[in-house]
Amino acid sequence: MFVHEYGSPEDPAVILLAPMMVSGSDLYELMAPHFEESYYFIAPDQGGHGKAGDYLSADDEYRQLKTWLTYKGIRKIALVYGASLGVAVGWRLFMDPEFEIGYAWFDGVALCRNARFAEWFMKKMFRSRKKKLAKTHVEASPSLVKMYGYDFAKMMTRNFERITIWDIDNICRACCHYDLRELTQDEQRRLHLDFGEKDFDLKYSRKTIPVYMPKAQLKIRKGYAHCGYMAAHTKEYVKEMERAAGGKRNG
Repeated sequence: MFVHEYGSPEDPAVILLAPMMVSGSDLYELMAPHFEESYYFIAPDQGGHGKAGDYLSADDEYRQLKTWLTYKGIRKIALVYGASLGVAVGWRLFMDPEFEIGYAWFDGVALCRNARFAEWFMKKMFRSRKKKLAKTHVEASPSLVKMYGYDFAKMMTRNFERITIWDIDNICRACCHYDLRELTQDEQRRLHLDFGEKDFDLKYSRKTIPVYMPKAQLKIRKGYAHCGYMAAHTKEYVKEMERAAGGKRNG
């Protein structure tokens, strides 16, 4: 993990945890211009992305983030945002009693203890696409263009070139295995879960949300795929998230 930081540490802390094929700096550049208030943005490159090393596990990524936050003396965090792969680390931070999390917004997460089929399917799909990209060297993967539009797909394709087969296997495992427990009323009040209607991960989370977090805020974006609404309507998405987290103008 390599941690980027932007803005003044005097402002409320916002942690941006990106999905696979998006670096921390990429996510910051996409989202930060649309926040109304001033924040201290912390945007990690996870393993396999940007300036980070290999991706070993979600536990290893979280260990590195926690070490960095502790070194910086950061215990209070206004907003933790995680999308897809980013939720694996964001979930661990949200559940860690050593930190005070104002609000968590998680998008496209398979909240399942052991999604074995999803892990197998993801590994097979990403391995195949990695081999194809090595042969074609396209600027933007056609399948990603179809899901996210050309500019977003170009960014993701660029990042995918750096990710190794080893990274892929470890990333897929991280996305499909969560330690779950029944959340407290306060934890549920501070948690938003976002999904595209066509998101494969929604199938798994539909089963666990009523059991472990029935009162968390749930939003299903009709017609959209995995993290599709965030990519297509970033401005509206960020403003909605900031309002939910209690931005000063709206709090």
